[in-house]
Amino acid sequence: SSGINAEYGGSKRGVFVYVVSKPITTFIMLIAELAGNSGKNEFRFGSVWMWTLMIDNLAQMWALYCLVIFYQALKYELAPIQPFPKFLCVKAVVFFSFWQGLFLDTLVFLSVIKDNKDPGGYTADETAETVQNLLICLEMLGFSIAHHIIFSHKPYITDEELPPPQFLTSLSHLFDFRDVRNDIRTQLGVSVHSMSRRERNHERTPLISSEHVELATIRNYNDENENGNI
Repeated sequence: SSGINAEYGGSKRGVFVYVVSKPITTFIMLIAELAGNSGKNEFRFGSVWMWTLMIDNLAQMWALYCLVIFYQALKYELAPIQPFPKFLCVKAVVFFSFWQGLFLDTLVFLSVIKDNKDPGGYTADETAETVQNLLICLEMLGFSIAHHIIFSHKPYITDEELPPPQFLTSLSHLFDFRDVRNDIRTQLGVSVHSMSRRERNHERTPLISSEHVELATIRNYNDENENGNI
């Protein structure tokens, strides 16, 4: 139980690294594009595109690793809901399209995809972007079919008659980011508590297990949060 709790906490923080970093790198890239200084498809360390690419790639790989660790810890408990195909469906849409775009950008950098010299022809960047958009349209057809099969509505069918959901209520739930905000606040709080508690315990007993410190930190933080002290 303690091992599962520790892996859950670490996995959740690993995923939230990507949840937080991706909007930040997207905003930075948007500003750089508007300023005409993004250095897109330029594999050099002076390029803003190169740095955002590395950050996104590392965050994605770490998030995937954390999710796999979480699945390995709970695969037997989660077996009834078949999490693995659901995981593939959702993450393939996000991560595969990113790496596919990276592959096309690499082809542009290597001059495999070249500028069209004809009047009105596409540049290499425009060709890569067009190919990416076309592939995504075709791939989303397959993914939509897979989602329809894997995320079936049948487990939620009941004999109880419920009123149909209101459109505006459903729309408000779609744009409600309070769960993300609360999770980020919780993870930041746990991290701060963990660092301070480790420092105190290191001064008292240097031989204390870091895993026990992590678990105690999570429990104490949750207890304090429930009691309204934080």
